[in-house]
Amino acid sequence: MSNKARFLTAVGAAAAAVALAAPSATAGPTAAWNVTPTGNFTGTAGVTTLTDNIGNAIQCATASANGNAPASPTAGPLLANITAASFNSPCTGPFGSTWTVSAVTPWTINGNTPGGYVAGAGTNGTGKTTGWIGGIQATVTGTSVLGPCTFKVTGTVDAVYNNPSTGGANGTLAVAPAATSPKLLTIGSKTGAGCSIVGATATFKGTYTVKHTSGVSPVITYS
Repeated sequence: MSNKARFLTAVGAAAAAVALAAPSATAGPTAAWNVTPTGNFTGTAGVTTLTDNIGNAIQCATASANGNAPASPTAGPLLANITAASFNSPCTGPFGSTWTVSAVTPWTINGNTPGGYVAGAGTNGTGKTTGWIGGIQATVTGTSVLGPCTFKVTGTVDAVYNNPSTGGANGTLAVAPAATSPKLLTIGSKTGAGCSIVGATATFKGTYTVKHTSGVSPVITYS
């Protein structure tokens, strides 16, 4: 073997040794969601609106929710649980009708994994998380122009969480249908003559201010 061949062989062996000793790219740390602080939180909203696919809208003047973020970091998509949700009564519908919305929980708050977090974005420029609320169940009872009606609402809705300003208590969960999202609420189990004007699907809109029991709003990141 020539000196040149011996040199190339030695270089190749050294390179192979370095490659074997180097950690694999896939063996590195896995990206995860971080919620700070974890634990119990509350959400309060002004007007929330449930609108069916025909255009009938039921508005509740106020709404609230309780929940918890159980662990952090987490692989997702589950970020938190909603353990209770309530809507002021009565809520108002078309032609002055009145309605009661009774939530059946738990529901879940989820982040789009990956790609759901954008640093430096959102209403406060401190990061936002796009995702959805899942496991929604509620019973709506009232009277339309055609008489009494009770129906159930189930499914998922799109949501965006905006991190608070630094050290703030103004983090918000904005619930609204995304422009191209397939997520919808389904209306079913209709009972009563008044339900004949109620549609088959619905959307939900509302913005909740979210606060941890410590008084600050949770901060959500993904890294």
